[in-house]
Parts: sequence; C-alpha cells; structure tokens
Amino acid sequence: MSLTIQDLDAFIETAIQRFSCGAGEINSEFYVNLRSEGRQRITQSYVDSCIALCNSRGIKAERNNDGLNIYVNLERCALNPNQAKMFNVAVSLARANGTFF
Repeated sequence: MSLTIQDLDAFIETAIQRFSCGAGEINSEFYVNLRSEGRQRITQSYVDSCIALCNSRGIKAERNNDGLNIYVNLERCALNPNQAKMFNVAVSLARANGTFF
C-alpha cells in the first residue's frame, strides 16, 4: 500500500467522528500495513517517505514491523477546510453534551 493524502484525510475524518461520538478524545491511533497489495520488500526509504507524508500534515507515524502506527492529534494536525468545519461542529456537539471543555 502506498500511503496517500487521501488516506491521511480518512484518518483525520475518522478521528473527528470518534471525537464527536466519544468522550471528547482528541487522539486517535491507526495502523497501516505497508506489505499490502503484494509489496515484497519494505525499504527504509519507503518507510521514511510515508512518515514524511504524515509529518507534512502534522500527523505522527512510527514504524511497527511491516507497517506504521499512525497517531492523529486533532489539536495539532493540519485540517483541510471541510475537516475544519467538521471539527468545529464536533466540538460544539461535545461542548453541548458536556464531554469537552
């Protein structure tokens, strides 16, 4: 699997959904298997490029065997305009429910 900006958007949007449905938790964790789609070898260069892509959006990534652990912190990651609107609504709902202050 080649990690894409669309994947990062999906992680951020899922984190926003988790935030709005949960107890106001701003951190979410994900796992990406870098061997999917038949990739035979995972080079350090490939791992570094995936981590750099994550870092470009303020998302932390660490290698975990044949994959990456992805950590999304909604207070630190770079949101696109739609995600910013989604997060604003989620924060409003969490505040109304008393789960985020």
